[in-house]
Amino acid sequence: MTTKIVQTDSNLEVTRSAIQPLRTTMNLELLKVARSGDKSILYNLLPPEDASSKDPMGEMPEDAAIQENTSRLLKVTLEENTDLHMVASRGYLESAENLSPSVMSLLTAPNQRFDTPLHCAARVGNNDMVSYIIDLATRRNVKDEVLRATNKDKANALHEAAKYDRVDVARILMEKDPELASMPNRFKMSPLYLAIVSRSLNVAKFLLQFSPTSYEGPSNKTALHAAILISQEITQDLLRWKPMLIKSADSLGRTPLHYAASNGVHDIVKLLLEKDSSTAYLKDANGLFPIHIAASMENVLVVDQILEHCPDADELLDKEGKNFLHVAFKWKRLDLVRKIILKRPDLRKLLNDQDYSGNTPLHTAVENNDQGSMHFLLRDKTVLVNIVNRKCFAPLDLAYAKLNEDLPFRTNSAEVCIASCLASIKAQFGPQELPDLESGELSSDEAKEEPYSSDDNFKKKSSSNKAKGKLPSSSKAKVKSASGGKARRNPASSSIKAKRNPSGSKTSQQKEEGNEIGRQVNLAKNLGIAAVLIATVTFAAGFTLPGGYIADDHPGRGTAVLAKEYTFKVFLISDASALVCSIIATCWLMYAGTAIIDKHNRRRALFWAIFYLWAAFAGMCAAFAMGIYVALGPSCKRISIPLCIASLGAPIFAHVVANYNVYRMLETVRIRQGYKECIWPTIHLHDKKRLLHNSRPNRLVIDFLLLTLGTYAIFFLLAML
Repeated sequence: MTTKIVQTDSNLEVTRSAIQPLRTTMNLELLKVARSGDKSILYNLLPPEDASSKDPMGEMPEDAAIQENTSRLLKVTLEENTDLHMVASRGYLESAENLSPSVMSLLTAPNQRFDTPLHCAARVGNNDMVSYIIDLATRRNVKDEVLRATNKDKANALHEAAKYDRVDVARILMEKDPELASMPNRFKMSPLYLAIVSRSLNVAKFLLQFSPTSYEGPSNKTALHAAILISQEITQDLLRWKPMLIKSADSLGRTPLHYAASNGVHDIVKLLLEKDSSTAYLKDANGLFPIHIAASMENVLVVDQILEHCPDADELLDKEGKNFLHVAFKWKRLDLVRKIILKRPDLRKLLNDQDYSGNTPLHTAVENNDQGSMHFLLRDKTVLVNIVNRKCFAPLDLAYAKLNEDLPFRTNSAEVCIASCLASIKAQFGPQELPDLESGELSSDEAKEEPYSSDDNFKKKSSSNKAKGKLPSSSKAKVKSASGGKARRNPASSSIKAKRNPSGSKTSQQKEEGNEIGRQVNLAKNLGIAAVLIATVTFAAGFTLPGGYIADDHPGRGTAVLAKEYTFKVFLISDASALVCSIIATCWLMYAGTAIIDKHNRRRALFWAIFYLWAAFAGMCAAFAMGIYVALGPSCKRISIPLCIASLGAPIFAHVVANYNVYRMLETVRIRQGYKECIWPTIHLHDKKRLLHNSRPNRLVIDFLLLTLGTYAIFFLLAML
């Protein structure tokens, strides 16, 4: 009867070999010898009974196995490695020949990770050791048990060879048992799949020579799913080996072409399409075709390859009815759209296509606040700007729905620029339903679901006035606006915001107001730092005059040497103006940074603070320019004039950088409508009421230029007095 020690992992239910060594700690001296591989010392350490304490079949007698220190060979390290594990890992073949015949259980003994000596030998690629262990197991009639032993990851020795690119070991193992290539590990990886993902291409090519080889991978993937991301050569080999793999789908319904399109390997995409172009028409579980995947990842070459082999791929729609350009705009892949349209102008027709919700790419760009895409679309005069979706919302409706009351301080924001751009090019709102004049209710079911106003009081007023036969005042205003009166509601803003906040919760409104107050207070603090810095610089410049002071032994001692120079007078006026304006701005900002004031006073304070801060900035730049000019004198005009131009132009340059969005918007209006509309657009009345006077971007530019140039003019004119 033999000794059996069974140990089971709680998660994997992996049972150890039936024949196990006694689990006692290995002698330190024997451990050192096993690691060094000195066979002579190892032989001397083995007691005589080690060679005789086994029966003819190589099994340990029960009474000998349970006695402590009966055999030093049965002792293990902290990782439960036996002597054979250690010599197999290090390739000490002669030492193994002295150890293995003595105790047969060493061949199948697992360590803490359930690795057998064969796993260790295969991992390091020791061919002789692998052959010796297999031959010995064959002689002892435990060949299958040794070859098919698995570790904690359910991996056999071939998995180890595949992982570490041990092609010679793989050859030996496959000669002894070809079925090893069909055994998946714990992660459902076959040796072939593991070899490919581990980039052990030599092993992968070798395994492809055997028909029983499994190509299984995790999540129903195949070896081809992995190969397309690793090597074109192994991909070609797999396609020759199993052509049907090209249409195999994983658990998400994605074919190898989906993966190739996602990763942008256009050479592999070309190879797959040349092999079978019909794969471009296979969609995954999310309804996405390979061209949609490529567009979302901005893989231009892949999209081009798909369109080259499948010219009608532009007609493929996902489950939302979006073509690949819709998807590109959704993920803000403007570079892909621009390059594809440039190469294939006939695809411009897709720029006006609608998805199942009726949204065009322009709707998507507005909804995403994607200014780049919006400018690209609007600069193409074939793009229609008044197409409405299934909810009767035009792009202008969606743009206005994103606006809030904080417009004067966010004129360069994406929301304001998009709304202003659409309004400037004469975009229109979508058609809206009129309310029932008798009941005060909306006439269509859709309009009922999406009320004009998100205010809860509207319904109450409507119901109360309905009994009296009167029309609520809010409804009157809406009817008047719909019939061409002066008042015009914001048609999409209320309905869209009502959908986003159906209950009209005061908590969310208060939270938004709190966030807005926090943003304005932070703005006041940041601008306050700039105002204080300008005040400090200009104050110091007022007492460190260029040219210095007249000496005490001369008439007019203590006064400025250059006091009569015109440029010096400009310097003093601009410096003093900058100091005064910065102090005023600082006071306004301190007031705006107080949390107790109401929002209207805070906005007014911020507006005037920004006005005076820009004036102070312009004054500081003018003072520096004039100080440089008067200090260098007429003899250095080649230096002083460029320096003056750079200094005086600093506010303009800073404004262009800070308001780059505005200037891009004006360029779009110029291309679409011409210079006149760019400089002074004729915006519709309802747009003017929504885009406040000083929040329209074109007015922002004009007002800034007037402020800067007017400030400079005042400085130079006052110096003439």
